[in-house]
Amino acid sequence: MIDQTSCLDKSLPRTAHDDRLRELLQLTRFQREALDAAAIVAVTDRRGVITSVNARFCEISGYDEHELVGATHRIVRSGQHDRAFFQDLYRTISAGAVWHGVICNRAKGGHLYWVDTTIVPHNDGSGYTAIRFDVTPQKEAEQHLWRLANVDPLTGLPNRRRVIELLGQAIAEDQSFVLGILDVDHFKEVNDSAGHDIGDRLLQSVAACVSHAMEPGDVLGRLGGDEFAVILRADTDPNRARCRLEALNAAIATDPALQGFGSAIQASIGAARFPSDAADAGELLKRADMALYAAKRGGRGCARLFAPQMGEEAERRANTRAAIQRALTAQEMFVVYQPITTIGTHQPIAFEALLRWRRSDELVQTPASFGDVFDDDRTAAEIGSFVLGKVLSQIKRWNDAGVPFQSIAINATLGDFRASSFVDRIVAEVDAGRLRSDQLCVEITEGMLLDRGARAVRQSIDRLHSRGIQIAFDDFGTGFASLTHLRQLPISRVKIDKSFIEAICADHKDRVIVKSVIDLAHQLNINVVAEGVEEREQADLLLTLSCDRIQGFLISPGVGADDAARFAYGNAAALAA
Repeated sequence: MIDQTSCLDKSLPRTAHDDRLRELLQLTRFQREALDAAAIVAVTDRRGVITSVNARFCEISGYDEHELVGATHRIVRSGQHDRAFFQDLYRTISAGAVWHGVICNRAKGGHLYWVDTTIVPHNDGSGYTAIRFDVTPQKEAEQHLWRLANVDPLTGLPNRRRVIELLGQAIAEDQSFVLGILDVDHFKEVNDSAGHDIGDRLLQSVAACVSHAMEPGDVLGRLGGDEFAVILRADTDPNRARCRLEALNAAIATDPALQGFGSAIQASIGAARFPSDAADAGELLKRADMALYAAKRGGRGCARLFAPQMGEEAERRANTRAAIQRALTAQEMFVVYQPITTIGTHQPIAFEALLRWRRSDELVQTPASFGDVFDDDRTAAEIGSFVLGKVLSQIKRWNDAGVPFQSIAINATLGDFRASSFVDRIVAEVDAGRLRSDQLCVEITEGMLLDRGARAVRQSIDRLHSRGIQIAFDDFGTGFASLTHLRQLPISRVKIDKSFIEAICADHKDRVIVKSVIDLAHQLNINVVAEGVEEREQADLLLTLSCDRIQGFLISPGVGADDAARFAYGNAAALAA
């Protein structure tokens, strides 16, 4: 401190001089007491050995004075700062300059505390005085806000915001790496069937499993829902990158902690490489997502690296979805009706409603040419709503006109069942008396009962069945469903896929399969429709096998509503003859 006595006027009388000296000494004592009360003070020699501390230092650190004096500040080092931090500090004060910053220390009890620190070199070079103020509450508040903004509360992993920030840092380092998006297969089914608590536990277990499989320098974060991001600081050689990704998949598939969730847990991973696939965060995420889509389409439980054709396919899908939206607005979409006739019995004819798209160039396309759009739930639901509206209106018109038909079947998608409005609309029509329940049939496919939306499908089927709506199993035999579905679900009609009908007259195996399906269905009181019947010989053979109904070009292709009505009148006349 400055020698304040040197400022005294030497011409003052001795008594006045003594009084002034006492005042200055008293002021110095007050200043020191005020500093001790407010600040954490320590004095060290030139080597950094502590020579004195005040009571506040002892209080916050948990050490007694005798434990601190003679030690260095390493006694409270927390490990939160790197070597460069302290090198800058020592370089500054060794040059005689004042250093100021915030330091995290560790108390004797093990907890951390933060101090705003000013280190002042002594003018005589004898050492340093450190004056600190406790800023732990402010720092903890800052950390809390930072965690809220950057950390996923369920898994403790970096959240989407932080992942994108870390991705930007990795790009700035200009070192090659692999960005992967990991999606837990069928997570929604587990979440819906077992409950959100189990779903949360599954996500936490997946996070722990993948974290354990990561290497030093890798990053794992949660993007949201059941999607995780991985940044692998690895050689981006395709084969080595693929091995790293497949190792993550293998870890999930074999982790004992993940085997207790009722079904085999697996994941799909899509990945893009920096800088070969993309040079900025947005494009990397987009291309990893394209690869993820390919992994899911490829059967799930696998990893795919981005390839240029994936971008072309994604652009084509996006263009098709946009064109579908325009087509629905421009009334380019329409519905045709294909007859379903009985064999050997006298019953009114039924129909299946089939979607068609008349393009601006007058080319008419079937859903087979734009089937990818049904992977998008929103687009699928909009198409389903359009078809349902057309069919409900057609049923009313035919009823008003007295057209003799039995029912109209419509093909449902996962998008229809995930959008509750589809089932709600049918139920409302039945409850209001505007629709006879036996005049509408909803067709589902086997794959819908195995996807992650299976629970929603089953619940929807139960609601429809409770109103008397018929449920048909379409394309039976081409999927992976077990026969248990025929026993568990209220199926009223099974439709044998045309791939089994094409060679039924020539292929003994196909004939045996078709006969077995018919016999089994009849034992369960389920009607059978054979699809794709194009030849008289096929129809005759199906009659001998006791198939209930046939559908195909032998009878008629899909036709407009007026032609379908004439077909129904003609069938009724033939039955009456």
